[in-house]
Amino acid sequence: MDQLGRIIGETSHSNVVFTAKRPPRVGEYVLVEYPETIIDGIASRYVLGMVERSIIGNPALQFRIITPEYVEKAVDLGVEKTEYSIGYARLIGWVEPLEKGRLYTPKYPPKPSAVVYEATADALSKVFNKKEDGWIRIGCLANHPDVPVYVNANAIISRHLAILAVTGAGKSNTVGVLVDRIVNELNGTVLLIDMHNEYGGIAGGKTRDVTPKIHPAKLTLYELYRLLSLDEKASKQRMYLRKIYSELEKEGKIAREPDGFLDNLESELEALLESDQFKRDRASIADLLNKLQELRERYEGTVLAVDAPMDIREVVEPGKANVLKLGSVDEEVADVVVSHYLERLLRERKRSSTGKEGYPVPVLVAIEEAHVLIPRGRSTLTKSIVARIAREGRKFGVGLCLVSQRPRNVDEDALSQTNNKIILRLVEPSDQKYVQQASETLSEEMLGMLASLDVGEAVVLGLMTLIPALVKIDKAENKTAGSDINAVDAWRKHLETVKEEARRGEEYDPYKMY
Repeated sequence: MDQLGRIIGETSHSNVVFTAKRPPRVGEYVLVEYPETIIDGIASRYVLGMVERSIIGNPALQFRIITPEYVEKAVDLGVEKTEYSIGYARLIGWVEPLEKGRLYTPKYPPKPSAVVYEATADALSKVFNKKEDGWIRIGCLANHPDVPVYVNANAIISRHLAILAVTGAGKSNTVGVLVDRIVNELNGTVLLIDMHNEYGGIAGGKTRDVTPKIHPAKLTLYELYRLLSLDEKASKQRMYLRKIYSELEKEGKIAREPDGFLDNLESELEALLESDQFKRDRASIADLLNKLQELRERYEGTVLAVDAPMDIREVVEPGKANVLKLGSVDEEVADVVVSHYLERLLRERKRSSTGKEGYPVPVLVAIEEAHVLIPRGRSTLTKSIVARIAREGRKFGVGLCLVSQRPRNVDEDALSQTNNKIILRLVEPSDQKYVQQASETLSEEMLGMLASLDVGEAVVLGLMTLIPALVKIDKAENKTAGSDINAVDAWRKHLETVKEEARRGEEYDPYKMY
């Protein structure tokens, strides 16, 4: 092993400062020498640490020196010979147990002057290169490209995951890598909530596009409230809708005439409108009827369809990446569709866990634009069912993956339930602090790394990985549409087309899709 430096100053069991022969790289791993210690029956001499801060100083060039002339003269005299490098490292765990998949943090500090070594690729591979059943590769160590990094898929399902980043930092690519490998390497099942239709072919031939459809008779009263934009202030309209819904249910019409549910709903509203008994509320009833008619005009036969699949297995096919395409619907409808499917999925997984016929396999539910469907400070139907899955899902094999470029707008309770995090570049301090509050293991120093990460680099932490890591995420093999549009190239191609049409004597059509 190559010596990097020695510890200086006071030490603790969790952090050390060391002087180094070269500037340590942030995110780099080091080995700190200890007296031989028996840990879990294993003789151990080294503790693995991660560099979280690195500085270079020079005693001849202190801040009190303010004239450029002095600095120029010092450089001419070879002042760089007095430079020093300092590294600040967080101690993670004893190396020998880590190589066997067990994490033991040191309970006492190393001695000042203890040697700090560069962690070799061989040593790091024993920790991160887990080519074991249930582990999938997501990338390599950013400072050691020859060391692959694997994560535990079981820990993702049982303890949930958040993928967070600013736009353009590699979020969609990360989702693509994760979903592709879960499905193709583990025969896993994924339901991906695709708000902008950007994940076509995410798992190659094992991708299945899902059209959002609900049988109208399967809508709950609260789903109708949401579809018709009846918030708590619309108390009268809610009351009348509840009255009609209850009567249809009591009369058995919903079960007996499922395909005529919306017709029956509209007929009952029209009857109320014509009744003298409710003439004081005619304006409110008329408005409710108008909302229902507008909903039918817009979504009947598409989202609200009598040919909608009744079995959740027709929506979420086992062993596939099932991509729910929501790009053509508004936020309220997306909320209803997602919550509807998740309610059914959780219910069927509960049935399966008790030995009854239900959904047969565990599922990872990945929710893009989580800040839209699971917002902070506002109620949605999806937020309610996600809270239940976050609490109960691990018992029934329903895992969550929340994906967002605006983490501070995601519900804090939901985010804090994701014990695993893949955090790519985050620039806004408010986003960084919000994520730190929802993470138990994100230190202040690691938080400071987030704004300077390159595209595709991520801090990976949680139970899915043995120790926190700075990772360069692999490129997704199946391209997603999450990358930026090349506007300049599109303009150039359009101009070439216009010129070509002019050359052929054709008239330019501004409405034609070129």
